[in-house]
Amino acid sequence: MKILIGIVFASLMFANIGFAEMKLIEYKVLGPNSDDRYYSLTTICIDGYKFVMAGLKNPERSIIQFYEHSGVSAKC
Repeated sequence: MKILIGIVFASLMFANIGFAEMKLIEYKVLGPNSDDRYYSLTTICIDGYKFVMAGLKNPERSIIQFYEHSGVSAKC
């Protein structure tokens, strides 16, 4: 019985398939700054919520969720 529960648990744990809808809202390139580097600022919509990606144009990026003034996640 323990083996059966272990097999069911392992199959459910590794069989997770996720689907997300992603749309590009806005893309801007800022720069160059004093180091001749360009920064990008991208606003995207993932599953109905706004996110902002910022960072160097190619190698480094960070993503944060966009909130409205009331502390509620902004919808697209």
